[in-house]
Amino acid sequence: MGSERQKTGVTIVDIARRLGVSPMTVSRALTGNSEISDGTRRRVLRCAQELGYRPNRWARSLVTKKSLIVGIVVPDISHSYFAEVTRGVQEVLEKAGFSLLLCHSNLDPQKEITEIDMLAGSRTEGLIIASEQPEGSPKVFLRLREQRVPVVLVDRFFPQHRFPCVRVDDIGVGRLAASHLLDLGHRRIAHIQGPRLSPASLRRKGFEARLRESGLSLDSELVAAGRFDVASGREAMNKLLAARRRPTAVFAGNDPMAVGAVYACREAGLSVPHDISVIGAGNIEGECNPSPFLSTIDWPRVELGRIAATLLVAGIANPEQRPREEILQPRVLARQSTARPRPSEALSRSGVAGRGNR
Repeated sequence: MGSERQKTGVTIVDIARRLGVSPMTVSRALTGNSEISDGTRRRVLRCAQELGYRPNRWARSLVTKKSLIVGIVVPDISHSYFAEVTRGVQEVLEKAGFSLLLCHSNLDPQKEITEIDMLAGSRTEGLIIASEQPEGSPKVFLRLREQRVPVVLVDRFFPQHRFPCVRVDDIGVGRLAASHLLDLGHRRIAHIQGPRLSPASLRRKGFEARLRESGLSLDSELVAAGRFDVASGREAMNKLLAARRRPTAVFAGNDPMAVGAVYACREAGLSVPHDISVIGAGNIEGECNPSPFLSTIDWPRVELGRIAATLLVAGIANPEQRPREEILQPRVLARQSTARPRPSEALSRSGVAGRGNR
Protein backbone atom coordinates (compact mmCIF):
# COMPACT_ATOMS: atom_id res chain seq x y z
CA MET A 1 0.00 0.00 0.00
CA GLY A 2 2.91 2.33 0.81
CA SER A 3 4.55 1.87 -2.61
CA GLU A 4 1.21 2.53 -4.30
CA ARG A 5 0.94 5.69 -2.25
CA GLN A 6 4.28 6.91 -3.57
CA LYS A 7 3.20 6.23 -7.15
CA THR A 8 -0.11 8.01 -6.93
CA GLY A 9 1.06 10.93 -4.75
CA VAL A 10 -0.97 13.10 -2.41
CA THR A 11 -4.50 13.96 -3.55
CA ILE A 12 -7.05 16.57 -2.51
CA VAL A 13 -8.88 13.74 -0.69
CA ASP A 14 -5.83 13.28 1.58
CA ILE A 15 -5.81 17.00 2.37
CA ALA A 16 -9.57 16.95 3.03
CA ARG A 17 -9.22 14.03 5.46
CA ARG A 18 -6.38 15.72 7.32
CA LEU A 19 -8.38 18.95 7.76
CA GLY A 20 -11.80 17.40 8.22
CA VAL A 21 -13.37 19.23 5.29
CA SER A 22 -14.83 18.11 1.97
CA PRO A 23 -12.67 17.51 -1.13
CA MET A 24 -14.75 20.19 -2.91
CA THR A 25 -13.69 22.73 -0.28
CA VAL A 26 -10.03 21.80 -0.81
CA SER A 27 -10.40 22.03 -4.59
CA ARG A 28 -12.01 25.46 -4.38
CA ALA A 29 -9.36 26.70 -1.95
CA LEU A 30 -6.53 25.53 -4.23
CA THR A 31 -8.06 27.19 -7.29
CA GLY A 32 -8.71 30.50 -5.52
CA ASN A 33 -12.50 30.30 -5.48
CA SER A 34 -13.93 33.43 -3.84
CA GLU A 35 -16.50 31.38 -1.90
CA ILE A 36 -13.73 30.06 0.39
CA SER A 37 -12.69 32.19 3.36
CA ASP A 38 -9.12 33.43 3.67
CA GLY A 39 -8.64 31.41 6.85
CA THR A 40 -9.71 28.14 5.22
CA ARG A 41 -7.62 28.88 2.16
CA ARG A 42 -4.51 29.41 4.29
CA ARG A 43 -5.14 26.14 6.19
CA VAL A 44 -5.54 24.22 2.94
CA LEU A 45 -2.43 25.70 1.35
CA ARG A 46 -0.35 25.05 4.47
CA CYS A 47 -1.54 21.44 4.65
CA ALA A 48 -0.92 20.92 0.93
CA GLN A 49 2.65 22.13 1.36
CA GLU A 50 3.25 19.90 4.38
CA LEU A 51 1.98 16.82 2.57
CA GLY A 52 3.89 17.63 -0.63
CA TYR A 53 0.77 17.95 -2.76
CA ARG A 54 1.32 18.63 -6.46
CA PRO A 55 -1.67 19.57 -8.62
CA ASN A 56 -2.51 17.31 -11.55
CA ARG A 57 -2.41 19.64 -14.55
CA TRP A 58 -4.37 17.26 -16.77
CA ALA A 59 -7.13 16.71 -14.23
CA ARG A 60 -7.42 20.46 -13.69
CA SER A 61 -7.64 21.04 -17.43
CA LEU A 62 -10.71 18.81 -17.58
CA VAL A 63 -12.41 21.11 -15.08
CA THR A 64 -11.21 24.49 -16.37
CA LYS A 65 -11.34 23.49 -20.06
CA LYS A 66 -7.87 25.05 -20.42
CA SER A 67 -4.75 22.99 -21.09
CA LEU A 68 -2.24 25.78 -20.26
CA ILE A 69 -0.03 24.30 -22.98
CA VAL A 70 1.47 26.27 -25.87
CA GLY A 71 2.87 24.60 -28.97
CA ILE A 72 5.95 25.79 -30.86
CA VAL A 73 7.00 24.56 -34.31
CA VAL A 74 10.54 25.28 -35.57
CA PRO A 75 12.22 24.17 -38.81
CA ASP A 76 15.24 22.49 -37.18
CA ILE A 77 15.38 21.45 -33.53
CA SER A 78 19.19 21.11 -33.64
CA HIS A 79 19.76 24.63 -35.00
CA SER A 80 21.26 26.83 -32.26
CA TYR A 81 19.30 29.80 -33.61
CA PHE A 82 15.96 28.16 -32.87
CA ALA A 83 17.26 26.71 -29.61
CA GLU A 84 17.87 30.26 -28.38
CA VAL A 85 14.48 31.45 -29.64
CA THR A 86 12.82 28.55 -27.81
CA ARG A 87 14.71 29.38 -24.61
CA GLY A 88 13.30 32.91 -24.71
CA VAL A 89 9.80 31.58 -25.35
CA GLN A 90 10.02 29.15 -22.43
CA GLU A 91 11.25 31.82 -19.99
CA VAL A 92 8.12 33.91 -20.51
CA LEU A 93 5.65 31.03 -20.69
CA GLU A 94 6.84 29.44 -17.45
CA LYS A 95 6.34 32.70 -15.58
CA ALA A 96 2.85 32.97 -17.08
CA GLY A 97 1.96 29.44 -15.96
CA PHE A 98 2.12 27.72 -19.36
CA SER A 99 3.99 24.61 -20.45
CA LEU A 100 5.67 24.33 -23.84
CA LEU A 101 5.26 21.51 -26.38
CA LEU A 102 8.05 21.57 -28.99
CA CYS A 103 7.75 20.19 -32.54
CA HIS A 104 10.02 20.56 -35.56
CA SER A 105 9.21 20.43 -39.25
CA ASN A 106 12.68 19.39 -40.47
CA LEU A 107 12.47 22.18 -43.08
CA ASP A 108 9.44 20.42 -44.63
CA PRO A 109 6.36 22.63 -45.25
CA GLN A 110 4.00 19.64 -45.41
CA LYS A 111 5.31 18.16 -42.17
CA GLU A 112 4.87 21.58 -40.59
CA ILE A 113 1.17 21.57 -41.51
CA THR A 114 0.82 18.10 -39.96
CA GLU A 115 2.46 19.31 -36.74
CA ILE A 116 0.26 22.43 -36.64
CA ASP A 117 -2.90 20.37 -37.14
CA MET A 118 -1.82 18.00 -34.37
CA LEU A 119 -1.16 20.84 -31.93
CA ALA A 120 -4.34 22.72 -32.82
CA GLY A 121 -6.33 19.53 -32.30
CA SER A 122 -4.73 18.86 -28.91
CA ARG A 123 -6.40 21.77 -27.11
CA THR A 124 -3.23 23.87 -26.97
CA GLU A 125 -3.87 27.45 -25.87
CA GLY A 126 -1.91 28.91 -28.78
CA LEU A 127 0.94 28.38 -31.24
CA ILE A 128 4.32 29.97 -31.97
CA ILE A 129 5.60 29.04 -35.42
CA ALA A 130 8.76 29.66 -37.44
CA SER A 131 7.09 28.69 -40.68
CA GLU A 132 8.45 26.93 -43.75
CA GLN A 133 5.38 27.86 -45.81
CA PRO A 134 6.28 29.94 -48.90
CA GLU A 135 5.59 33.62 -48.30
CA GLY A 136 2.74 33.53 -50.83
CA SER A 137 1.03 30.54 -49.17
CA PRO A 138 -0.45 31.49 -45.79
CA LYS A 139 -3.43 29.11 -46.11
CA VAL A 140 -2.76 27.16 -42.90
CA PHE A 141 -2.57 30.37 -40.86
CA LEU A 142 -5.75 31.78 -42.34
CA ARG A 143 -7.44 28.54 -41.29
CA LEU A 144 -6.09 28.89 -37.74
CA ARG A 145 -7.45 32.44 -37.66
CA GLU A 146 -10.90 31.16 -38.65
CA GLN A 147 -10.64 28.55 -35.89
CA ARG A 148 -9.71 31.33 -33.44
CA VAL A 149 -6.42 29.65 -32.50
CA PRO A 150 -3.98 32.33 -31.23
CA VAL A 151 -0.79 32.27 -33.34
CA VAL A 152 2.45 34.27 -33.35
CA LEU A 153 4.89 33.94 -36.24
CA VAL A 154 8.61 34.01 -35.48
CA ASP A 155 11.25 35.07 -38.03
CA ARG A 156 8.65 34.88 -40.81
CA PHE A 157 5.75 36.92 -42.11
CA PHE A 158 3.32 37.00 -45.03
CA PRO A 159 3.35 40.36 -46.86
CA GLN A 160 -0.30 40.21 -47.94
CA HIS A 161 -1.73 39.28 -44.53
CA ARG A 162 -1.38 40.62 -41.00
CA PHE A 163 -0.55 38.04 -38.36
CA PRO A 164 1.09 38.73 -35.00
CA CYS A 165 4.80 38.27 -35.60
CA VAL A 166 8.29 38.97 -34.30
CA ARG A 167 11.18 39.17 -36.74
CA VAL A 168 14.42 40.90 -37.54
CA ASP A 169 14.64 43.75 -40.06
CA ASP A 170 15.63 41.40 -42.90
CA ILE A 171 16.12 44.21 -45.41
CA GLY A 172 18.53 45.69 -42.89
CA VAL A 173 20.33 42.33 -42.67
CA GLY A 174 21.00 42.38 -46.41
CA ARG A 175 22.06 46.02 -46.37
CA LEU A 176 24.51 45.47 -43.51
CA ALA A 177 26.08 42.45 -45.21
CA ALA A 178 26.57 44.40 -48.44
CA SER A 179 27.95 47.45 -46.60
CA HIS A 180 30.47 45.34 -44.71
CA LEU A 181 31.83 43.76 -47.90
CA LEU A 182 31.81 47.05 -49.81
CA ASP A 183 33.65 48.82 -46.99
CA LEU A 184 36.36 46.16 -47.20
CA GLY A 185 36.80 47.00 -50.89
CA HIS A 186 34.97 44.12 -52.55
CA ARG A 187 33.21 44.84 -55.83
CA ARG A 188 32.51 41.40 -57.29
CA ILE A 189 30.14 40.06 -54.66
CA ALA A 190 27.94 36.97 -54.99
CA HIS A 191 24.82 35.99 -53.10
CA ILE A 192 23.49 32.63 -51.90
CA GLN A 193 19.74 33.16 -51.48
CA GLY A 194 17.53 31.04 -49.24
CA PRO A 195 14.19 29.37 -50.11
CA ARG A 196 10.90 31.12 -50.88
CA LEU A 197 10.49 32.55 -47.39
CA SER A 198 10.23 36.19 -46.37
CA PRO A 199 13.70 36.33 -44.72
CA ALA A 200 15.38 35.14 -47.92
CA SER A 201 13.59 37.51 -50.29
CA LEU A 202 13.93 40.54 -48.00
CA ARG A 203 17.64 39.94 -47.31
CA ARG A 204 18.31 39.80 -51.04
CA LYS A 205 16.24 42.95 -51.52
CA GLY A 206 18.27 44.87 -48.95
CA PHE A 207 21.53 43.47 -50.32
CA GLU A 208 20.78 44.54 -53.90
CA ALA A 209 19.53 47.97 -52.81
CA ARG A 210 22.81 48.68 -51.02
CA LEU A 211 24.82 47.57 -54.05
CA ARG A 212 22.83 49.87 -56.32
CA GLU A 213 23.53 52.79 -54.01
CA SER A 214 27.22 52.13 -54.66
CA GLY A 215 26.69 52.11 -58.42
CA LEU A 216 26.89 48.33 -58.70
CA SER A 217 24.51 45.66 -59.90
CA LEU A 218 24.06 41.97 -59.15
CA ASP A 219 24.75 39.67 -62.10
CA SER A 220 22.44 36.64 -62.22
CA GLU A 221 25.56 34.50 -62.77
CA LEU A 222 26.58 35.28 -59.22
CA VAL A 223 23.30 34.39 -57.52
CA ALA A 224 22.73 30.80 -56.41
CA ALA A 225 19.79 29.26 -54.58
CA GLY A 226 20.02 27.43 -51.26
CA ARG A 227 17.67 25.90 -48.69
CA PHE A 228 18.97 27.54 -45.50
CA ASP A 229 21.12 24.46 -44.70
CA VAL A 230 24.81 23.56 -44.91
CA ALA A 231 24.53 21.10 -47.80
CA SER A 232 22.76 23.56 -50.09
CA GLY A 233 25.27 26.27 -49.17
CA ARG A 234 28.08 24.00 -50.32
CA GLU A 235 26.25 23.19 -53.58
CA ALA A 236 25.51 26.85 -54.26
CA MET A 237 29.10 27.90 -53.60
CA ASN A 238 30.39 25.30 -56.06
CA LYS A 239 28.17 26.86 -58.74
CA LEU A 240 29.47 30.33 -57.92
CA LEU A 241 33.09 29.15 -58.09
CA ALA A 242 32.42 27.90 -61.62
CA ALA A 243 31.52 31.42 -62.83
CA ARG A 244 33.60 33.00 -65.59
CA ARG A 245 35.06 35.41 -63.06
CA ARG A 246 35.12 34.15 -59.53
CA PRO A 247 33.62 36.47 -56.89
CA THR A 248 35.89 37.92 -54.24
CA ALA A 249 33.14 37.81 -51.61
CA VAL A 250 29.85 36.05 -50.89
CA PHE A 251 26.85 36.96 -48.75
CA ALA A 252 24.95 33.81 -47.75
CA GLY A 253 21.37 34.36 -46.60
CA ASN A 254 21.95 32.52 -43.31
CA ASP A 255 24.86 31.05 -41.35
CA PRO A 256 24.37 27.35 -42.20
CA MET A 257 24.60 28.19 -45.92
CA ALA A 258 27.65 30.35 -45.18
CA VAL A 259 29.30 27.41 -43.42
CA GLY A 260 28.58 25.26 -46.46
CA ALA A 261 30.13 27.95 -48.66
CA VAL A 262 33.31 27.96 -46.53
CA TYR A 263 33.53 24.16 -46.86
CA ALA A 264 33.20 24.39 -50.65
CA CYS A 265 35.92 27.04 -50.88
CA ARG A 266 38.32 24.96 -48.82
CA GLU A 267 37.55 21.84 -50.85
CA ALA A 268 38.40 23.86 -53.98
CA GLY A 269 41.79 24.78 -52.48
CA LEU A 270 40.82 28.38 -51.71
CA SER A 271 41.55 30.25 -48.50
CA VAL A 272 38.79 32.03 -46.60
CA PRO A 273 39.14 35.01 -46.34
CA HIS A 274 42.39 35.52 -48.29
CA ASP A 275 41.02 34.23 -51.61
CA ILE A 276 37.34 34.82 -50.93
CA SER A 277 35.36 36.41 -48.10
CA VAL A 278 32.15 34.89 -46.72
CA ILE A 279 29.52 36.48 -44.48
CA GLY A 280 26.30 34.89 -43.22
CA ALA A 281 23.36 35.87 -41.02
CA GLY A 282 22.04 34.57 -37.70
CA ASN A 283 25.20 34.17 -35.57
CA ILE A 284 24.90 30.41 -35.00
CA GLU A 285 28.36 30.40 -33.42
CA GLY A 286 26.95 32.67 -30.72
CA GLU A 287 29.01 34.43 -28.09
CA CYS A 288 30.07 31.33 -26.14
CA ASN A 289 32.39 30.01 -28.87
CA PRO A 290 35.95 30.81 -27.71
CA SER A 291 37.10 31.43 -31.29
CA PRO A 292 34.15 32.36 -33.54
CA PHE A 293 35.20 32.31 -37.20
CA LEU A 294 32.23 33.31 -39.31
CA SER A 295 31.48 36.96 -39.98
CA THR A 296 27.73 37.35 -39.66
CA ILE A 297 24.76 39.59 -39.06
CA ASP A 298 23.48 39.24 -35.51
CA TRP A 299 20.27 40.05 -33.62
CA PRO A 300 18.95 39.05 -30.17
CA ARG A 301 17.40 35.62 -30.67
CA VAL A 302 16.48 34.94 -27.03
CA GLU A 303 14.77 38.32 -26.90
CA LEU A 304 12.93 37.46 -30.11
CA GLY A 305 11.53 34.40 -28.34
CA ARG A 306 10.58 36.40 -25.25
CA ILE A 307 8.65 38.93 -27.33
CA ALA A 308 6.89 36.17 -29.29
CA ALA A 309 5.74 34.50 -26.07
CA THR A 310 4.63 37.82 -24.60
CA LEU A 311 2.53 38.55 -27.69
CA LEU A 312 0.98 35.10 -27.56
CA VAL A 313 0.08 35.29 -23.87
CA ALA A 314 -1.56 38.67 -24.55
CA GLY A 315 -3.42 37.19 -27.52
CA ILE A 316 -4.69 34.27 -25.44
CA ALA A 317 -5.97 36.68 -22.81
CA ASN A 318 -7.55 39.01 -25.38
CA PRO A 319 -8.32 37.26 -28.69
CA GLU A 320 -9.88 40.42 -30.15
CA GLN A 321 -6.75 42.57 -30.01
CA ARG A 322 -5.24 43.75 -33.29
CA PRO A 323 -2.23 41.80 -34.65
CA ARG A 324 1.08 43.35 -33.59
CA GLU A 325 4.38 43.14 -35.43
CA GLU A 326 7.68 43.60 -33.59
CA ILE A 327 10.85 44.14 -35.65
CA LEU A 328 14.32 43.79 -34.10
CA GLN A 329 17.37 45.58 -35.46
CA PRO A 330 20.49 43.69 -36.65
CA ARG A 331 24.20 44.45 -36.30
CA VAL A 332 27.40 43.32 -38.04
CA LEU A 333 29.79 40.92 -36.30
CA ALA A 334 33.03 41.14 -38.29
CA ARG A 335 35.13 38.04 -37.65
CA GLN A 336 37.73 35.95 -39.43
CA SER A 337 35.87 34.92 -42.60
CA THR A 338 35.95 38.39 -44.21
CA ALA A 339 38.92 40.56 -45.18
CA ARG A 340 40.02 43.01 -47.85
CA PRO A 341 40.33 41.52 -51.37
CA ARG A 342 43.72 40.96 -52.91
CA PRO A 343 45.14 44.22 -54.36
CA SER A 344 44.63 43.08 -57.97
CA GLU A 345 40.97 42.36 -57.30
CA ALA A 346 40.38 45.60 -55.40
CA LEU A 347 41.51 47.62 -58.43
CA SER A 348 38.58 46.28 -60.46
CA ARG A 349 35.84 48.77 -59.54
CA SER A 350 33.29 47.82 -62.17
CA GLY A 351 30.88 44.97 -62.10
CA VAL A 352 29.75 43.65 -58.81
CA ALA A 353 28.82 40.19 -60.07
CA GLY A 354 29.85 41.15 -63.58
CA ARG A 355 27.78 44.15 -64.65
CA GLY A 356 28.52 47.40 -62.90
CA ASN A 357 27.97 51.09 -63.51
CA ARG A 358 30.92 53.40 -63.42
